[in-house]
Amino acid sequence: MSELLTLSEGAVLTHLVTRAELADGVLLADDDLRLWARLADGPGVPLAGGGLVRTSIDTGAPVLTGPEGWLAGVEPEDLIALRLRDGGFELSVTELADFPAERTIRVVQEFGEQALDGLRAFAEGLEPSPGVPIDVVVLELLMKAPETFADPLPPLAPLLRNASMELHGGRVGIVGAPWDPASVADLTSLDIIRLTLVRSALRTYDEGGDLSKAMTYLSRSEVVLARIAEEVEREPLSPALIEALSRTEPVALLLIARSAEGEGRSFEAAGLVSEALSLAPDLAPARQDAAEYAACRTDPGAPLPERAAHLFRQLLVYLYRPARRRLIDDLIALSVRVAEPALADLALFENDVVGEFLDARGDWLRDDETELLESWRRTPLRLWDVLDVTGQEITVRDDGERVTLTDELLSQQALPGDLMLTRLLDDGAGPHVFGHPFKVDPERREEMLALLTDPVDPYAVAAFFRRPRRTGTPPELGDGPV
Repeated sequence: MSELLTLSEGAVLTHLVTRAELADGVLLADDDLRLWARLADGPGVPLAGGGLVRTSIDTGAPVLTGPEGWLAGVEPEDLIALRLRDGGFELSVTELADFPAERTIRVVQEFGEQALDGLRAFAEGLEPSPGVPIDVVVLELLMKAPETFADPLPPLAPLLRNASMELHGGRVGIVGAPWDPASVADLTSLDIIRLTLVRSALRTYDEGGDLSKAMTYLSRSEVVLARIAEEVEREPLSPALIEALSRTEPVALLLIARSAEGEGRSFEAAGLVSEALSLAPDLAPARQDAAEYAACRTDPGAPLPERAAHLFRQLLVYLYRPARRRLIDDLIALSVRVAEPALADLALFENDVVGEFLDARGDWLRDDETELLESWRRTPLRLWDVLDVTGQEITVRDDGERVTLTDELLSQQALPGDLMLTRLLDDGAGPHVFGHPFKVDPERREEMLALLTDPVDPYAVAAFFRRPRRTGTPPELGDGPV
């Protein structure tokens, strides 16, 4: 520690103080003051005027604490300077009307180079994180050029963010860095670097910027292209970025198409996908999209019940696209993974994904298909008593209404006396169960009925099936998907 004190002697780090920090009497030290948090860990560092500055991690992120009243005179949004002099801290309020710009540029360049080196080391499995520790970079700057922090410079956090870097848990990485290592565990080291550099280029694009390298990276890796295309569909591109993309590049056309799809313009997206395939017929993500769009055009000679089953499958495909996938993921997080097929019904209808599908792709549907889907939107989720199962026929009742339907799979799983939560949808010939029903414990009938008021809260229904079964309830009668 004495070596660090010697190396840091005379250095000053700045920080913009918030109202919350003043209320707690601490200074956040996750980024701007990270080196000082390292020095103050343990015994602490003396504070000019008396007392010690120590590092605390009681709230998770590191903070600097000091003696009573050590922040007196500091106001919210004040810029404070914390300097190490003679082995102790000096705290003052400062302004940055004039500061050495060349040193600021040196800081940004050093962090940028090390962030890129950190990404490479992470991609090659040499480091656990794609970012570099802030305190380490500051120390290396002090070793290379001790005068770097001799005068107050802009606080590190906003300085680095403005230079297209990200801060995460005391580390700095380039924009788009995969802070969750598991998210890129299946990628090669080269693809991890490509993915991050493309993300960075798209997220930090400024008018007149060069996107050619990013497009080259996408052209060389369909794995990275597929990842980026999904991200673009979830968060569509800005008009300026779309304008900057070359429409002679098939990968650029795919991104523009995914952006349109994410905004509900499937017809436009289909045209762009066709353009991309005319330039690159083997572009896998584009071929997949083209097949999905083509599947919306059904065989006019097929009976409506057959087309109805096909339409329901297309609804599920639409639900699982990147722009809506979170709807089902959120429900699964509240419920149980095995209930995913049944939860898909909740995501489709209670979030009106069917309506979105009609708006985005209705131009490809036939009139009777549109009418059918509109009727599905009006069909409520209901709780049904199973009265009888004979062969492939199953008879159910809800509030006096009896319905008999033919269903090969359901008739093999349901038993008389079961309580079934499902949506009976008209397939053009009569009621049909397209989704996967939930089996409800009869003892919890009233509890479930209370959740079926209009509008139904899909999250409350999903959570219902995560609750533990009552003690003594046989497993075969417990809640869950049929």
